Amino acid sequence: MNGEQRPTEGKPAAGQAFVKSIRPAGCALFLILAVLVTAICLTAGRDPIPGYTPPERASYENDLSRLEQVLEEQVFPKLPQYGLDAEVTGDTVTVTVTGNLAAARSAILRYFPEDLITFERG
Repeated sequence: MNGEQRPTEGKPAAGQAFVKSIRPAGCALFLILAVLVTAICLTAGRDPIPGYTPPERASYENDLSRLEQVLEEQVFPKLPQYGLDAEVTGDTVTVTVTGNLAAARSAILRYFPEDLITFERG
């Protein structure tokens, strides 16, 4: 019949069987969860150091001791959960992290240039 296939009468399609088995309440729950997951994904990671606005990058390139001072006085007190310490070593500032290294690194590098700071576990 014109190359069209008709679904068999007794057997519902996979999607139809799923919707029938979870009922309308399950569909509503599924939609609510989808909205919540989307909201969490879109709002996660915002402002890791609340209220902090760093100065321009050029102000740190020639004065690493100033970068160390800013980190220790303005940034580390706002991130006490990571156990941070800074020290000028050569041409970078080495930040020692005793807590979650990945989270601390991400929070600091959001505001400061990566080529001026190295991270190590404490």
